[in-house]
Amino acid sequence: MMSSLSGWQWRGLVVALVALVAANWLKPAPVIKPYEYEIINEIWTPQEQSELADMVRSYSEFFSVISDQTPATDNIGEAVPYDPEKGCTHPLMVPSRNGSHCILAPRLDIGRHYVLTGGNTGLKESYDKLVSRLLSFAQFFIGSNKDALAQNIPLIDKLFESPAYKKAVDKVCPGHPYLDPFQLGVIVQIPGQTVAMHYDAPWFWGADRMQYPIWLLVVMHASGLFHDIDLPQIQGVAYIHPWKVDNMTDADIASTFGGSFFFHHEGPERAPGRLAPRPGSAILLDGSKCIHGTDLYLPPGTTDAPMMQKDSKPSLVYSSKNTPTTPTRDTLWNVVADGKVVTTYKFSDLRIALVWRSKCFASKEEKRRYDNTPPLELSAILERLRADLVKRNRIDKDAVIAPIDFATLLLNEYVNYPLPRNTWMPYNYCALPRLFGEKQGGIITSLLKPFCT
Repeated sequence: MMSSLSGWQWRGLVVALVALVAANWLKPAPVIKPYEYEIINEIWTPQEQSELADMVRSYSEFFSVISDQTPATDNIGEAVPYDPEKGCTHPLMVPSRNGSHCILAPRLDIGRHYVLTGGNTGLKESYDKLVSRLLSFAQFFIGSNKDALAQNIPLIDKLFESPAYKKAVDKVCPGHPYLDPFQLGVIVQIPGQTVAMHYDAPWFWGADRMQYPIWLLVVMHASGLFHDIDLPQIQGVAYIHPWKVDNMTDADIASTFGGSFFFHHEGPERAPGRLAPRPGSAILLDGSKCIHGTDLYLPPGTTDAPMMQKDSKPSLVYSSKNTPTTPTRDTLWNVVADGKVVTTYKFSDLRIALVWRSKCFASKEEKRRYDNTPPLELSAILERLRADLVKRNRIDKDAVIAPIDFATLLLNEYVNYPLPRNTWMPYNYCALPRLFGEKQGGIITSLLKPFCT
């Protein structure tokens, strides 16, 4: 009942928020050893940049990143049947890959923090608007070896063999020079979108994203309980969008377009570093250990991201196959949701990045041993986490907890993404209506509407 929130519970909610703010803002930032990273400029020539743009067009269609569900076990027991009329009504759930069930979003750790805080800039927006900002588009090649990746992106070999890249490997993966490339992605954002702060999917001896939900792997990493079987990685992000910015400084690009890459190389409590999205530039780091993301991308002369639902299977479709680009003509791309064109963008409106990852091994022999490692059982992973929660006095030894509540408890306890730094209130009160349900949500919406964008 809404009336139950009108007295002491409202005051309690305010006190809780103030306590959370104080706990995160007033405690001193711990001193940690910074994570290593390397920035490389002018990776490709203008002609090679043009070839990469043609490669992007050749894919014809990019799918919402929410569709990136690959694990053999996609839930920890929370799955419920998908309702064809209502979809997945729980705000933290999405359809499973085959559409038969609703499961916790594979990147629950990202979406939950982003909605509750409004991201790294503290946006005060509705749940639906924030979700639309996260629905970037991608083509992923997962589980590929180096030769297969080179076939998908022919120019990636030039980067892998460059002295600058080899220097980055020595910095990011010291003592582990033998690389095993396993993922390549082309990530496309339309104006008004962002990549929320996150860890890349951690990989362990016996557990990876091919077996279990990424949010669970992130919990495993952040808990520190599986450090002995953690694998080092190197991630690269390189920009290949066809922007005309040769006469602009990095600061000009960042302030004009937005969309800079931010990374907390000194830990989550300290201000992040940033890389402007200049075409032909790249950054390399271990993204499974260093929190990172992108600023909101909204260049001048473009409109904000259209409203898209997480269940609507949005995609970005190349609509100019028979109309090649020229110096005076740009190609067009349609955003499609529920089978209908929502809006159309020019190719030059898009922010496009190549993202690739490699596991780092000490030697080829270590890689062989890894390949022959038996998988960890889900029950063993969950039991180790549960035992630690009991040790921390967070739950009773015999407590019976629903899987969805257990997942939330794990994220609350172990995964602490930083709060936005440039806002008076680091929590997104505009998302409260979705959390209180339809009846109470309608009342809360009317109260908060003047304060939300």
